Amino acid sequence: MKISVNGEIKEFSQESLTIDKILKILEYKRGIAVALNETFIIKTKYSNTVVKDGDRLDILSPIEGG
Repeated sequence: MKISVNGEIKEFSQESLTIDKILKILEYKRGIAVALNETFIIKTKYSNTVVKDGDRLDILSPIEGG
């Protein structure tokens, strides 16, 4: 499966993965927001939301400042 993660194509051997699994594989920690195909997903849905071939995943970290 190939998906876009923050604009970069990533390839995974599985046909589909949950957001939770992808975040673990890519070693993302806490304090992030995730959008799947331009729709933000709440954290409680990460383990149930399946990402499929060709999907776009945007992983955002908050930036402090003003």
